[in-house]
Amino acid sequence: NSMYDMNSIGSGVHERTPISARAAAASLQQPRSHFKQTPSNTRRQQQQDNASIQNASQNSTHSDDELGRLVSPPKKNRCTLPVASFSLVVVAVALIVTWQVFPTEEIVVKFLPKFEPPAKPYMGEEAPGTATSDNDQNNGDGGIDIDIPLENEVPISDATSVPSFMKCPIDSDELCCNGSPQNCELKVNETMFATLHNAMSTEEGDFTFGFNHYKTLEKAMVAGYRGINLDACNCNGKLQFCHNVCDYGERVPQEVFTNVVNFLKEYPSEVIILIFQATTEKGPIVWNDLYDEMKQVEDFEDMLYVHQGEGKEWPLMGDLVKSNKRIVTFYFNGGTCTDDICPEPFLPFFKYTAETEYQSANLDELRNIQYSCQLTRGPGGFKGDFFAVNNFVTPPDPEASAITNTQKFLSERLTSCANFNGKRPNFVYVDFWGEGVTSQLVQYANKQMASQKEKEEQKERS
Repeated sequence: NSMYDMNSIGSGVHERTPISARAAAASLQQPRSHFKQTPSNTRRQQQQDNASIQNASQNSTHSDDELGRLVSPPKKNRCTLPVASFSLVVVAVALIVTWQVFPTEEIVVKFLPKFEPPAKPYMGEEAPGTATSDNDQNNGDGGIDIDIPLENEVPISDATSVPSFMKCPIDSDELCCNGSPQNCELKVNETMFATLHNAMSTEEGDFTFGFNHYKTLEKAMVAGYRGINLDACNCNGKLQFCHNVCDYGERVPQEVFTNVVNFLKEYPSEVIILIFQATTEKGPIVWNDLYDEMKQVEDFEDMLYVHQGEGKEWPLMGDLVKSNKRIVTFYFNGGTCTDDICPEPFLPFFKYTAETEYQSANLDELRNIQYSCQLTRGPGGFKGDFFAVNNFVTPPDPEASAITNTQKFLSERLTSCANFNGKRPNFVYVDFWGEGVTSQLVQYANKQMASQKEKEEQKERS
């Protein structure tokens, strides 16, 4: 790996003397006084220099970078502390301006996975027919009025204590059900339940995005919500409550069930409705597995209500409280049961319940009675025991919920859908439960229903 001195070429001597790469580089910097500086000699000199560098590059053990440093001095580093600091400030200002000026959130949402329901939802055995309204021509003026006096509104606080409208009388031995003695005289299918849509999907529960609520379902129960809709997912072979995609947030079933039963123990007058939805994209859902999770929680199985079958009369709320069978469970959207035998307490939701449109994209669609109040799932001809009204937009929008959950919007919508279909709602599905007065309006509607029922019974007896 030697190089050769090319200086002797100019003098006509063809002896080749090996020299080092460093010496070759240094020789190129020395003056060549033995050359006469004529144009011819200058061109020859340049050719010789180029040849020397080429041979040095080919035969030297030094890299090109090392040779470059030998031939020419290194460039001055221009990345000084002031320059770096100024660059960081410019980048920070650019990011802030971009965040404030450009619709960053809209752009991000556009490319995130969509959680919209399928165009053709699973109907399955538990939903043998598409529900149709018996009163398709009704304009919403059928005589049912669901309202709450404006002066009685009680805004939800921090959900750490039971609101006044959900408190049972302290100085009374009278049976109390879901915050009121009057509710005990209502059958389960005559009662209205403020219901959490996708209850597990909350910001507080560490769901990354697309969450349906800010606060947890545990706080919602304290605030008066008695219907809990949960999506069951198969996450890498493990049963979890998630919102279609496991990696964006999960709740552990046993943890949820433990918190539910602890709530019921603390408030022995309350009845909870659990509505499970199967999400099978990541793997099969077997309802018996979910039942096994329930049985792992102390006292949970003992509180499960077992209905006598489709077409059978539903008990009074008071009967559930007295017997301590205060958890009613439904399931839908597929899933399977071991040997086709489902757990006895599990009821197929759409065999018992007719439901309104669930894909309203905005407030205008919700306000369109003909669209949003039509029955899209459940028993045909409205033969179900229960009526579910969806009062949210897709995808979840807290600003929309701040309107849909108000007294004015909610009472008008429930009244319109009730008159459109000729039946009072039972399950009122909402997003962002901390907004508005849903649980209070539902409580007032139950008292209204109980008073109406009592008057009718008195009239019959007379």
